Amino acid sequence: AILAQAAPRARRVALPLPARSRSLEERGPASPSAMPLLTKSLLAACACGLLSLAVGQTATDVDMMAKFQALEAQFNKFQKDSEDKENTLRDQIKELQEADSRRRLDASQTPTITANTNGIQTNAAAIADLQSACNHIWLLLCGALVMFMQAGFAMVESGVCRQRNVQNILMKNLVDVCVGTMC
Repeated sequence: AILAQAAPRARRVALPLPARSRSLEERGPASPSAMPLLTKSLLAACACGLLSLAVGQTATDVDMMAKFQALEAQFNKFQKDSEDKENTLRDQIKELQEADSRRRLDASQTPTITANTNGIQTNAAAIADLQSACNHIWLLLCGALVMFMQAGFAMVESGVCRQRNVQNILMKNLVDVCVGTMC
């Protein structure tokens, strides 16, 4: 009785049956994502029919026809949506396949690839030479900075000692630079 009160009653008007657009064979198989909604809709219709029979109410032909037409309209809408999604996915797959074919190497590009490989080897040798030259320049720059540091230490040491010891400090720093240069 509770279920009968909750379910609205359809108007009792005779509605013409819609012409079928295509048969199931012409439509092809439904997409896998369409099946759960269709199954739920059909199960809901069957459950409504069984509940109305279990409660003791008999469904009229008009009520059943209205339910059937509503289900068929829902199915057609869902089928159209799934076909649109399927077409969109097919277009995306086609675009990806075209992009993949453009990325593959072609046999006509082989001489260009070989020329590029030779250029890469030449560039690698030039880069190795440049790296060696940069290493030598850096070593010379650091050596010059060390020599200036030695001169700075000599000035600091001569400034903190007595005047008679300045010559000894400068000679000691000069010997330190000479020995450091030879090593």
